Amino acid sequence: MPEEPPPSPDPFALTLSQLEEAIGGAFMQQMLDQLSRQTFVGGKRVAVRELPGLPKQAATTVHRVKVSLHGARPPVWRRIEIPSAMRLDQVHAVIQVAFGWHGLHLHAFETVCGEFGAPDDDDDWAERKDEATAALAQVAPAEKAKVVYVYDFGDDWRHDIVVEKIAPAEPGVAYPRCTGGRREAPPEDCGGIWAFNEFSAGLNETFDTSEVTARLASLAKVLVAS
Repeated sequence: MPEEPPPSPDPFALTLSQLEEAIGGAFMQQMLDQLSRQTFVGGKRVAVRELPGLPKQAATTVHRVKVSLHGARPPVWRRIEIPSAMRLDQVHAVIQVAFGWHGLHLHAFETVCGEFGAPDDDDDWAERKDEATAALAQVAPAEKAKVVYVYDFGDDWRHDIVVEKIAPAEPGVAYPRCTGGRREAPPEDCGGIWAFNEFSAGLNETFDTSEVTARLASLAKVLVAS
């Protein structure tokens, strides 16, 4: 007995399936396009802004920023005056000194202009722009602007950098300099903020701004001659 030919596919079913695939593909592409126009800053999704040019006045102004270790209880913070035109790779060095880190781990900056980091620091998870191509004044152009500096993706030390004031540099003063702060910072590889909060009772509550400023001397320069 001859075999019956297989039934012909339903043209309507094929059209519906193709339509669903097309709609699904278009929706996915729309979602990917939307995500590509967004970035994270401190856990919040924000629209990515194009990196602006460096303002002319940035050569002679300083950003007074408060750098707080996110989640630390009691708070751990540093107030630092940083040249507005300082590149992010140098800001990285400033924060390392101010908090007593030793540069043993990867780091990144989360900004409204995208994520920045060192070109050699490739963790295969994120696409980062070269931190040497952006200055502080470009990613934090106004007072109250926020940038997040992340150090050690394992312990995940997150530093909230908030611009308190942008002011003309004082004649004859070398920047960066530390003007305030609270508490000792965590030791390297201690397990992250939760472990630090649990075992930080014995840390020194006092803070010496002049000591930090002295350690910043190799990064400092006078912006306006006296």
